[in-house]
Amino acid sequence: MPKQARLSGIKSFRCYTKAEAAALVGVSIRTIGNWTRDGLPLLDATYPPLIRGDDLRNHITAQREGRKVKTGLCEFYCLRCRKGRAPAAEMADCKIEGNKAMLMALCNVCEGIVCKPISLARLPEVRSRLDLTIKRVEATL
Repeated sequence: MPKQARLSGIKSFRCYTKAEAAALVGVSIRTIGNWTRDGLPLLDATYPPLIRGDDLRNHITAQREGRKVKTGLCEFYCLRCRKGRAPAAEMADCKIEGNKAMLMALCNVCEGIVCKPISLARLPEVRSRLDLTIKRVEATL
């Protein structure tokens, strides 16, 4: 099973049974049943219960949007805490490799390592807010 339900094959105005919807999206029939209990609308009391394609697509995208965590410029997403957190002691390390920059810091709550890619253009703004230790990595052949 994939980690995310697939949206690519869902036809908006087609109706699917639970088994068809599960096969199309790439999840189990039990997952579709859980989604109907969580608010995925079914067509009226017909048997077998039918699900409209646009309702299925809207439900999956709403679930995905609900899981997203917005982080600020100087915030990191901590995998342990599952929240956006500020770096401990307002300090971070920056590793610049070519035209890419990666910020690394410690979570201020659980002290786990958190990382975040950042563009080189935003680096001066981050530097004004955080105590950065910058390390440049030169490409070698």
